[in-house]
Amino acid sequence: MDYIKLLEEELNTNYQVDAHIQLDEAYIVGAGDSYASGLVIEGKSKKKITVLDPYEALEVNITKPTVIVSVSGKTRYNTILAKKLKSKGVKVIGITANSESPLAKEVNDVVILPYQPKAKLPGFLSFLMSLSALYSMFRFEEDRERVNKVINLDNNPFFIGKSENYGVAYFSSLKMAEVFGIPSNYERLELFVHSPIFSSRNRNIIILSSGGERENKLYKMIDFTMAEETGCVGAFCNIRVILSSIIYKMKRDNWNRIYFLEDEKILNISSEMIY
Repeated sequence: MDYIKLLEEELNTNYQVDAHIQLDEAYIVGAGDSYASGLVIEGKSKKKITVLDPYEALEVNITKPTVIVSVSGKTRYNTILAKKLKSKGVKVIGITANSESPLAKEVNDVVILPYQPKAKLPGFLSFLMSLSALYSMFRFEEDRERVNKVINLDNNPFFIGKSENYGVAYFSSLKMAEVFGIPSNYERLELFVHSPIFSSRNRNIIILSSGGERENKLYKMIDFTMAEETGCVGAFCNIRVILSSIIYKMKRDNWNRIYFLEDEKILNISSEMIY
């Protein structure tokens, strides 16, 4: 299986999804990449929209419309939550690529992602599609900027972002685990300098730019280790830089593999807990 080629194809595929549903405020629920997409929207909306994971959401008194994001539509606690909320009269909307999934059958309305992967892959295109659907649903304009940049990722990077780009930082850390099986960290810009910075010596610090002077100030001050800025402003630009950099690292390290597919012991535990 040529995973590098498949991921390059995903990155170069049109990801835009127009949602037929429009909302002003809501909860977004998801796990993994889906939670990351919600974090992006939470930051973009300046906390007007709140993201929760499905297990945590079961204990929250939810009265606003709730958008549950799940590409597979099979995550157990998403379906349990959808049933609970519908029984309380809360409007539940699903975003999924599987129109026949348990989630799709439990929600009031559903946005179908046109995602049909050629193989089991870490979420590249599916994440971009999920996020595009959310931007459309909440009437946010996607950033169109494109930065032709690749970051030379090491084996223990630290991703930093503010507002919507904090969600991208979280997503970046997920991809390092799934593709390479290596540790990484993510943090908000302000919180990073209060403590985590002391664990960053001899590590690759990656600032997911949002065009702020404070980010640039931090970047210029770091001289004790390697630091890089993406040169972006919006979330989609930052995502593309990170995904391009992951593909570059795969080529550089001769890594035509997807780690999470190989570690069957951990994969079995993960699948049992999720599904």
